[in-house]
Amino acid sequence: MTNDNISVFTHTQNQLGESPLWHPLLDTLFWVDIDKKLLFKKPLSSFKNAFDSDPKSLEMPNTVTALAWLDSQHLLLGTDVGIYRYHIENNTHELIAELENDQPNMRSNDGRADPWGGFWLSTMDVEATPGKGKIYRYFEKNITCLVQNLTIPNGICFDESRLRAYYSDSKAGCIYQFDLNNETGEVLGKPRLFYKFEESDLEPDGCIVDNKGNLWLAAWGKGCVICLSAKAEVLRIIEVNTVNPTCTAFGGKHAELLFVTSAMSETKGTLQSQQGNVIAIADMTNGRFEPPAKL
Repeated sequence: MTNDNISVFTHTQNQLGESPLWHPLLDTLFWVDIDKKLLFKKPLSSFKNAFDSDPKSLEMPNTVTALAWLDSQHLLLGTDVGIYRYHIENNTHELIAELENDQPNMRSNDGRADPWGGFWLSTMDVEATPGKGKIYRYFEKNITCLVQNLTIPNGICFDESRLRAYYSDSKAGCIYQFDLNNETGEVLGKPRLFYKFEESDLEPDGCIVDNKGNLWLAAWGKGCVICLSAKAEVLRIIEVNTVNPTCTAFGGKHAELLFVTSAMSETKGTLQSQQGNVIAIADMTNGRFEPPAKL
């Protein structure tokens, strides 16, 4: 790679790597391979030996697509049948809430904890049928459907200082924003268009917000991460040598790393070995850790 700040965090080539989550209490990155039903974890201590150290992987009973952390022992898993509390060391699952598990052609997709302890989780048709996608919020033991009529719902992330939530519809090439209640994080009003990509081969995928309110978006099909300001200005584009980056997450001791998961893609030459890898971009200056979900 020509950029010295970009490294391969792991050479495990995921079929559909997704949902990177830095656990700040464990100094560990978690992520999933959706297609292979695998949950991965790799501590920061092994980063310097990334070429020699493989992540630990665990096979999941359900298709896991989204992660949040609860405490030092548990994660929250968004799956194709609902939301689970997962014990990290014991590898045990406790169903918290069912979600569309009576619809065999639907599965979960992108998701993230919000600053108020809620957990947002999207669903989509396995064939990406237009209009089938939805976004839900789990908060204080209740599930509310927030958005409907999407195709591939993605990019769920939050700017607490501006009381905003963002999400995208990948196939439409659009990012939208919600206003949020200051005390509960409840959605206020209807979503508004935040940014539309005019390039037909660019699909906005997973996204994270830094402590300045900038969005760091994985651009599926374009092999890059795009940084957008809170005013929808393109601030930076970082090429990552994997055609289909899927999601981003800040991590490291001081949130100075930006992790990028990716999916396999057929390409030529040496770039084929980069597809599906997890990338780490160093020297981030405005990173922040994700908040915990609350049950």
